[in-house]
Parts: sequence; C-alpha cells; structure tokens
Amino acid sequence: MNKNSTPIVSDLVLLGGGHANIQVLKMLAMNPIGGLRITLISDQTHSPYSGMIPGYLAGYYSYEDCHFDLRRICEELGQRFIKAKITGIDPLLKKIQLENRPEISYDCASINVGIEPESIENSSPEAALKLIPLKPISRFIAHWDRLIADLNAYKGSDMLQIAVVGAGASGVEISIILKMLIDQNQWNAEVSLIHRHEFLVSAKDHSAQRRLSNTLKNLDISVFKNTQALKKQEKGLLLKDEQGRVQTKDFFRVLTATQAAAPHWFKHAGLPTNPNGFLKVTEKLLVENETALFAAGDCIHFSPSPLKKAGVYAVRQGMLLEHNIRAFFTGKSALKTFHPKKNVLSLITIGERQALVHQDSASILRWMWPSLLWTVKDGIDRRFMKRFQARTFTRKPQQVDKLMPAPKTTLVPEDWESNTCGGCGSKLAASTLMLSLNKLDIPDDDAVSLGVKDGEDCALTRFSEHRLCLQSIDQFRSFISDPYLLGQIATQHALSDIYAMGGVAKTAQVGLTLGAANKKIHQEDIFQVMSGVLDILSNSGASLVGGHTGEGAELAIAIAVQGEVAPDQVLRKQLTQSGNSLILTKPIGTGVIFAANMLAQANGKLVDEALSSMLQSNKTAMEVLKCFDVSGCTDITGFGLLGHAFEMLRINSAGTLGIKIDYKAIPVFDGIGELFAKGYYASIAHKNYESLSSALSSEVSNQQFPALFDPQTSGGLLFSVPTHQTEECLKTLHQQGVAKACVIGEVIDQNKIIII
Repeated sequence: MNKNSTPIVSDLVLLGGGHANIQVLKMLAMNPIGGLRITLISDQTHSPYSGMIPGYLAGYYSYEDCHFDLRRICEELGQRFIKAKITGIDPLLKKIQLENRPEISYDCASINVGIEPESIENSSPEAALKLIPLKPISRFIAHWDRLIADLNAYKGSDMLQIAVVGAGASGVEISIILKMLIDQNQWNAEVSLIHRHEFLVSAKDHSAQRRLSNTLKNLDISVFKNTQALKKQEKGLLLKDEQGRVQTKDFFRVLTATQAAAPHWFKHAGLPTNPNGFLKVTEKLLVENETALFAAGDCIHFSPSPLKKAGVYAVRQGMLLEHNIRAFFTGKSALKTFHPKKNVLSLITIGERQALVHQDSASILRWMWPSLLWTVKDGIDRRFMKRFQARTFTRKPQQVDKLMPAPKTTLVPEDWESNTCGGCGSKLAASTLMLSLNKLDIPDDDAVSLGVKDGEDCALTRFSEHRLCLQSIDQFRSFISDPYLLGQIATQHALSDIYAMGGVAKTAQVGLTLGAANKKIHQEDIFQVMSGVLDILSNSGASLVGGHTGEGAELAIAIAVQGEVAPDQVLRKQLTQSGNSLILTKPIGTGVIFAANMLAQANGKLVDEALSSMLQSNKTAMEVLKCFDVSGCTDITGFGLLGHAFEMLRINSAGTLGIKIDYKAIPVFDGIGELFAKGYYASIAHKNYESLSSALSSEVSNQQFPALFDPQTSGGLLFSVPTHQTEECLKTLHQQGVAKACVIGEVIDQNKIIII
C-alpha cells in the first residue's frame, strides 16, 4: 500500500462546467485541501466559453480554442469528471440525482449549470424542427453546423429567409455573423432580426445602439422592432407588432436568443427560486436557506441586487466562490460578500475581426477603432482560456509531472489510522460493506439459492443438467475517474469471455480494492462501482452472487463470471477453413487513448467515443453469430488484435492455416493516428509486439502498424465466417446495432501472418 497517499474524507461536487466552477476547480487543485475530493459533473465534455463563440461561428477560432475540455482539465488536475445529466438535488440528504445512473453524495456542492432561452410555442413537431435555440451553446453549435451545411447545399431560386429572435448581445452578434457568411459565400438567403424592444442590447448606451443599427443596415439585415414572436407554425412565425397586428411570416429557420430561462429541476428539487425559476442566492453566493450549497453564473438570481445574464459575472464570482468553499471546509476564515459592479462592459463582435463597446457608463474603450477593439477582446479571451486549458505537447514528453502542490490545510484528523496491513488485514470492515450492499436492489434469480446477501462462504447456484459451465476472471486498475463507469466497463469486459465462447452469463462475483478513505467515502465508492456492475449484470441476465473488498493504494476491480453453453453452440478460437472472412466488431485504439488520457493529452470527445464503445456489450454480436457458420472466435483485449488473432492460429493443431490482415481496413477511433505519431503507446503494446516478432516479417513493427498491438479494454469480437455468408452476417450485425463491424482480412492456406 502507498502509505503516503492522503485519505479522502470529504466530497466537493461541482454541478456544471461554467466559468465560476472551472475557476474553483483550478484554484482548489493548485492550492489543495488535504482529504478533499473534487468531482465535476457535466452532461457535456466540452464547455463553451461564451465570449469566444461569435468568433468561432465566424471562423476565427477552432472548436478547441473556445471550449474547456472538462475531461482533460480534470485529468491534468487529478480530479474526478462524471459525464451525466443532472436531474435534481436533495439538499437535506445531500444527494444529486442524475439521469440513468445512481445519485451522488456531497458534503458541499456548487451549482453553475447555465441557462437556456425561453421557448417559443410550437404548433407542431415539424415547426419545432425549424427552431434553433442559442442556449445551451453546446447544442446550438450542432444546429448551426447543419444550418451552414443546408445553406451551402441550397441551389433553389427562392431566397431563404432566416430569423433571429432577440436583440441582446448574442442575438445581434449571431445576426451579423450569419449575414456576413451569407455574403461571403454568396448563399441565396436573407436575415431578419426580431425583437420586442425599441433598443438593441440595452437602453442606456445610445452611441452603441446607433453604431449597431448602422452595422445592421449596411449588411441589409431587416430589423423588426417592438415585435413579439408568438408561435412557430409549419408555414412561418406568428408575429405581433407594436400596433397589436398579428401576421405570419415564413422563415426557413428561426434562431432564438430570447430571454433566459432556468433549468426546470431547480423548482422540482424544492430549491428557492424567483418567479422566473432562477436560484435565489445570498451575498455569499449561498443558495438561500442552505449552508452547504453554493451557486453562481447565469443560473442564479442574486437576491441583494438582481444582475444581468452576462458571463462576466460568473468570471468575477469564481475567485470569491473558491474562497467561500474553502472557508466552508476549513473554517479558517469568514465567508466573503460578492459586490458586483453596476456597469457591465460588453465587447460585441460585428464581423471581419471587429468589435464595438456596449456599456451603460462612459468607457475609454469606445473611442478605439473596431479592429483595435477586436484585438483587445481577442487578447483578453485567449489569456483567460489559456489559464484553464490542459497543456498540449507536439511529442510525448519523457515525463509529465502531474503532481499538484502539497496541501497547506487538511481535513484528515490528526489521529487518522492508516490501514497498513496486507492480506486479509487490508479488508474493509463488515459494517462498511453491508451498509453499501444493502442499498443495492439485487434482483432475485431462481438459479441462485444462496447469494451475495446470505453471508455464506460460497454462492450456491443451480444450472440445468445438459449445459456446459463457463468460468472466467478479469482484473485491472482503475483507468477512469468515474467509479460507476468503471464498474460498467469492467463488467462488460469480464462478460465478453463468456460471449466469445457462445455462452450465456449466469453469475458474477466482484473483488474491489479501494484507496484510503474514511467509512463514509468507502460506502459511497462501493455503492457507485457496484451500481455500475449491477446495471450491466441486470441487462445481461446475470446475477451478482458474492465478492470481496479490501483497501490498497488505488481503486482496482476484479470480476469472476460464470456462464453456461450448450455443447453444440460452443465457439472456439480455432480457425478451420481457408478462405473465410475475418470480421472485427469494434474499433481499435482504447489502449493508446487512455495512455494519452492518463497524461491529460487525449481530447475529451475521443475519450467519450472510446468509453461508448467499451460500454457496448458483445452479447448482441454473439447472438448474431449463432445464425452463421462461425469458425474461430475470440474477444480482443490486452494482447491486442494481432496477439489474439495469433492465438486463433496457435490452437489450430494442423498448423496449415494462416491469416492475412488488411491494415487499412481495421476500424480505428478517429484521432489515434495523431496520438501514435506523437509517440503515445500503452505500456504493454511493445511487449505485445515482442511476443509476436518471431512470427512476423521484418517490415511489420509496432511503429509502422501500431493498431495491431494496441491492448483493448472491453474490445470487440474477432471471428471468421465463410465468404458466401459474409455480406449477410455484416448486414445483420449492422441492423442489430453493431455498426462498426467490418471485414479486416481472411484465413489463408499458409501457416503465416501476412499484413498488407
């Protein structure tokens, strides 16, 4: 055991990846509190920096330039990231409810989840498809990309009409940028700006309004002032003007930048909200009537003096929020009061790398040229983003020091007793284990006579008399910070051995090693990991019947599975027929992705894609295979694609068959080529190559064909079928959701491995 590891005794949970929470995350990581674990929860891996989004839409920034890669940031800072949709919170029990996964406990939490625009009433689902809300930004960008593609593809003679509803800063910026792109690309489209006020952005800055009006006029953007959008209909937008006249105007798409709305779960959770649904917070940024729940950003109603919905407030709240959270845990200082500035400076992008100042009071910046203002804004935004982006290397560094500074304060009691024993002396207390297991709803199974909650030395199960028993075990260290996700993937990985032999999983036992922590944290972690295990077992029709827990240097999991198979349905690794097609069901690349991720060098979206693949069960593919004449089947795991393919040859006792693999046909995750080129490899990849090098030609190496030797966690199935069944097999696999399945080679009548 690592005796120097600091035990975990308390949980801080950050809800949402907004500007304030990201600052809290970074500052607490750089000046840590001993014993405090930080978890960031967001339904998006990339969180947008709103100030740079107009520049991104105009093409001035890349996606990475203007987004916080939350997964990478957390990995670099050594904190937990959980990708999940927040559905509620129970402040009394200190539980956060998440969609399709178990609730998360907290000792202190901070809410910074953003907003969405008020919706326009729709007359039909077809009409709703034409609406594009500007918030949340992450979803808007996907809609924007489709809109741009549609405009580029349109060849009709009729002018496409596009409306932007709402003339706040974002609505004005989007209108200008969209019309600029239309003019640059000569698309056949026009833009209208519809708003229910007389003024643009705000009423006080008359100079900025005149300049914005001139900009809109010069771009031929039609402006409908004092006009309210009532309803989106199939044939257009129902509008009401200042005289009360109602008319329908046809629009190809309607982008809505209307007044902000709060997430619905605030009210459902019984939290204090204003009439518009925003969280009421005190001058300390505490949710009213709460002592362990903070909130910041656009989702709050600042009760002392209501604020505009402007990202600059979230930025300014970050430092104070971190101080108050630190004070909550350490008790070494008083909570500070947030004093917002009365006037908010807005630098509005007006296209062609130009900007205008919009502020309710005088500012020296308003005398700058628009191009110079853009330079100022660009510099401010880039400096802010640089503070919160993980470091990127052009080549894999020899060493990356991810160690954060030693804590100056700690929550760990002075009389903490570390578990320094080995063997059974490292087991967790029975009470800790049972309190966690009793929270799990383990389904009954008629085949299980004595199971996980019966306290016997062995599980007692009954299988049918005419079925063969399959048993397997897998174990690995934690490679992801989300314990629930770890439990899910570890279980899928273990079950794949059963599926690869054509079997049906029946029971499983789990061994858990947990890092140093107090009883409460251990209970929470067991519940999270085992909820993930139980989720996959239940979906697979298998039962949890027992297990073992202990304390060690880090989180690790072992799963033993037992299954059954009919004698005539057993799938073996042995290849038997020359000319058969080799089919692989999942992409390759999880090894290199997580090798890079451990150094915070893998893009969060790439990690998401790998996790999604790892969560896919091989049971579906196995059930398809039973309908075809499969010869040779195995799952691809730690030995890599070629290592497991070689096992299929070695078991062929006749020694007359070989395989030919088309390297370019191997499905791989987008982006792993760049990781390989930078020098990232899983630690076992070179050993996988060395173990096969004697059977390979000299031109086949780990550097030239890295995907062949990359170890996989919860990888796909590799099997062979006769050529005449290949097309139908692939078609069936694709229809059943095994979308990446493809032919990667064939069985040949020479006892060799050929890579082309």
